[in-house]
Amino acid sequence: MLVEYAWVFGVVFAFYMVILIAIGIISARKVKTIEDYYVAGRNIGPALLGVHYGTVYFSSVLMIGGGAYAYRFGLATLWIAVGNTVLGAFLPFLLFGGRIRSFSEVLGALTLPDFFRERYQSRFLHVWTSVLTVVFMTVYLVSVFMGVSYIFNVTMGLSYEASLLITALIVGFYLAVGGTVACVWNDFIQGTVMALGTLFLTYMVISHGGGIQSITQGLAGIDPGLVSFPGVWGFWGLFSYLMVTSVGPWGLPQSLTRFYMMRDPKVVRWAIVFATVFCIAMTTCSYFNGAAARFAFLQGGVEIPLLPSGRPDYDIVIPKLIILVLPTFIAAVYLSAVIAASQSTADAVILMASFGLARDLYHKLLNPEADDEEILRLSKICTAGVTLAGLVLAYFRPKMILDLAMMAWAALSAAIMAPFLYSLFWRRVTRTAAVFTSVTAFFLALAWGPWLLSRPFGVHEFLASQIYAWVVFPIVNYFALRSRSGSVPEDLVDDLWRSIEA
Repeated sequence: MLVEYAWVFGVVFAFYMVILIAIGIISARKVKTIEDYYVAGRNIGPALLGVHYGTVYFSSVLMIGGGAYAYRFGLATLWIAVGNTVLGAFLPFLLFGGRIRSFSEVLGALTLPDFFRERYQSRFLHVWTSVLTVVFMTVYLVSVFMGVSYIFNVTMGLSYEASLLITALIVGFYLAVGGTVACVWNDFIQGTVMALGTLFLTYMVISHGGGIQSITQGLAGIDPGLVSFPGVWGFWGLFSYLMVTSVGPWGLPQSLTRFYMMRDPKVVRWAIVFATVFCIAMTTCSYFNGAAARFAFLQGGVEIPLLPSGRPDYDIVIPKLIILVLPTFIAAVYLSAVIAASQSTADAVILMASFGLARDLYHKLLNPEADDEEILRLSKICTAGVTLAGLVLAYFRPKMILDLAMMAWAALSAAIMAPFLYSLFWRRVTRTAAVFTSVTAFFLALAWGPWLLSRPFGVHEFLASQIYAWVVFPIVNYFALRSRSGSVPEDLVDDLWRSIEA
């Protein structure tokens, strides 16, 4: 543990959390309607949107997990940075960010299940995607809470239980009172600190290693595979990880619904710049730092501790690197940002699950007559409830939760991505094709994973289910159109396409 600096981390982090709570209180004054609470009043500008999207996308999964992969597999992981930036950030804004904003307003959609219900005129798709969102976002939340608590433990020496409670209380409070407005502003602050801290860490790592050439030569001396392509990981391992982390967000509610918040579709023009620059800084530096840590630790005599299973604890690489090369105060600020980065993922996930309960299941399914004031009040209660559920489940540290979270990510994308994106560009999509593809691709992703079929041919369940979904949808749609099954009213389609031509 890095407890020798615990008091510094504690002071800096406490100050940081006061700022986040204050933003929650201030944001509460701006939340007057459901639209304010769910999509920030559709009034977010380019800088806020670009950085917010980046923090929800990356978080500490990149900073800690990406660095750990780079430490193990070397500089070839920089290709993942290229994929994350181009496929994960640049293309979503370029290809469908504006369309999602326009369509969501025409459809009156505040959530992803809303979108499916109105675009496909399907109550089944609405209920189906609502249940998937609530269940799997809660599962994912548990894994995020467990990860945040681990970082707390290694940086400040706090117990797992104390770390968990602090995280849940802070995030639950500012989300319950401030909703998406608080989420966006807090993520903007966290993202700015993350990006600046990552850039400075990279500068210090290069200085500590004697320059990029010296680091590269040092890594080659350890293992030539650390500086070659595809390196020690191998092509399929590298390619699979790149695709899962780069294209996966195209089918996740917490990423797609970010575009609902734009002031207007033209915000994309500058938001794409902020998102891309943020992602270049975060991905390139994070993967480089992880790889360079291998050489830095060799020079500094730093050892990676072992887990109870006997495997090296690679998740400690970046925290140890930060302590090794950064001044104490700056290290404290940056590690606080790493912890807060985990919270930026948690807040988006909590909101997705709570919106699914309050609006998609209660309002749309059980009580359509409920007014906005009742739904707003219930949404805040559900936000607190989902946070509490995540806290309780994470307390018991379920052993299979991380595997389940990764499988849930693939399965949720399988159910959502193809039907959602086809609906943005193809006028004549049918609910028959959407329902069939969503349900079967979801179960294929579950079956293909490590628990049943154990990834035949070494292909990840995300790739298998996506290939299936993108091929099957147009085939089923063709036959549905021929039999006139599940067509969407033409006047609705005309309204949607007029909105993107305006």
